[in-house]
Amino acid sequence: MNDFSDAGPIATTEQFKAALLATRDWIGISPVQLQMLQAQCRASDSAITAAQIANQLALKNCAAARQQYSTLARAIAEKLGYEPPGRGKAPVRWWFALSFGRAGTEDTGDGDFEWIMRPELVAALHAMKWA
Repeated sequence: MNDFSDAGPIATTEQFKAALLATRDWIGISPVQLQMLQAQCRASDSAITAAQIANQLALKNCAAARQQYSTLARAIAEKLGYEPPGRGKAPVRWWFALSFGRAGTEDTGDGDFEWIMRPELVAALHAMKWA
């Protein structure tokens, strides 16, 4: 198991709700970022790849999807007071604040790595009627 397949909770549903609202009020959550959360939350097992996000939201490429996802994840991580494993190493995997990875796979940045949304975040999005 790599550091990024650990599905253990990093925050409660209530903490995710507060972080989402604080992020919305602090820097804003763009329509694309909200659509990414919704697409992942609604996907089977709440799992999605950057390539699937790029395709579903008509983004330029996987890198654009990863950048948007990471920007949002970092903002939420900061509101949670959370630091992803491997912090201080390049590149920081901010997406780990929103998701964990499929066990037995590595995030090579190619767009095919599967992000599985944290169950507490799924519950927060449903409770807020954002998904």
